[in-house]
Amino acid sequence: LFYSQKQSKAITLKEYTEAMAEGQEKIYYVSGESRERLAKLPQVRALEEKGWDVLLFTDEVDEFIPQTLMTYEEKQFCNASTEDLGLQSEEEKKAIEEKAEEMKDFLTFVKNTLGDSVKEVKLSGNLGSAPACMTPASGVSFEMEKYMRRVNPDMAFPNERILELNPEHPAVQAMQAALVSDTQKARDYAQLLCGQAQLLAELPLEDPMGYTELVCKLMK
Repeated sequence: LFYSQKQSKAITLKEYTEAMAEGQEKIYYVSGESRERLAKLPQVRALEEKGWDVLLFTDEVDEFIPQTLMTYEEKQFCNASTEDLGLQSEEEKKAIEEKAEEMKDFLTFVKNTLGDSVKEVKLSGNLGSAPACMTPASGVSFEMEKYMRRVNPDMAFPNERILELNPEHPAVQAMQAALVSDTQKARDYAQLLCGQAQLLAELPLEDPMGYTELVCKLMK
């Protein structure tokens, strides 16, 4: 049994597939320590807006099941925090690619500002109403990384991070505008959104005090 975000109860995979909305082709899931926090992830909210259900995995063994089964009733499992959600049409994907090319210098600026804390900064159309999120560069989720660190520290390797930005969000647009008028403020915005994305992904902040000071600075 797995907790269904849409039905607010534990259900079987059979019940999940039988209740799938029209047009939904994948079995979506996310992993974490708390259902309440998982429900607030940008990807989960974007799927909710579409009317599609998401299974919230909170037991350590849960994530091994889709990796072992791969499919159920010919429906592929999709980790909503690491994989393409399939929400966009080809036209929408092309529009994001064109937007990324248009904002290439801006994305480079954000990457240079954040340095080695992220491997890449890119645009995403899967964030719904959220400004940013943090995703792993490999297919291994952050939760699996945490699990491996606990059970076998010698075999646990840190997962490189990708900061995804929503080009339609006012916060991202404000950062882009600040790049023209106030470069330091744009850097502060980049650090702030990066910190927010880490917190949403349940990743520890490297410098909590620095993050707090940054918030206070931007509130002046």
